[in-house]
Amino acid sequence: MTAIFILAFIGFCISFYAYFVETKIKKEPEYKPACDINDRISCSKPILSEYGNIFYFSNGLMGMIYYLIVAALAFFDASQLVLIAAIGGCLASAVLAYILYFKIKSLCIVCMSLYIVNILILLFSLHIL
Repeated sequence: MTAIFILAFIGFCISFYAYFVETKIKKEPEYKPACDINDRISCSKPILSEYGNIFYFSNGLMGMIYYLIVAALAFFDASQLVLIAAIGGCLASAVLAYILYFKIKSLCIVCMSLYIVNILILLFSLHIL
C-alpha cells in the first residue's frame, strides 16, 4: 500500500498544478504555463475547455479530492476500496482521454501524467507490480 500512497501523493501534486494553472490563467489570461509547449501540446487548452469542469467543479480540484481519498484508503490499508477507487479512476481517465484526443484534439502532459498514475494505482491495487 506504500506504493499506492506515494502514487496518490504524486497524483495530488499533479492535480494541484492543474488547478493552479486554471486559477492563474483565469486571473491572468496572458499567463503561459510551462506545460504549454505549442498549440497541439497544451495543458491550458483542455483545462479551459468546456470539459475542464465536471459537475461544476474543476477537474484539478476533483483530482485533488480523489487522490486524497485514495491516499487515505491506502494509509488505512483498505485494499478492496482502493481497488474500487482505482477502477473508477481508470474509467474516468479513459473517458477524459477520449475527450482530450478526439474532442479537444490536444495532447496534455499533465493529463497524460495523471492517466499513467491512475493505471499504476490500478496495477498496484491488483498486486501486478
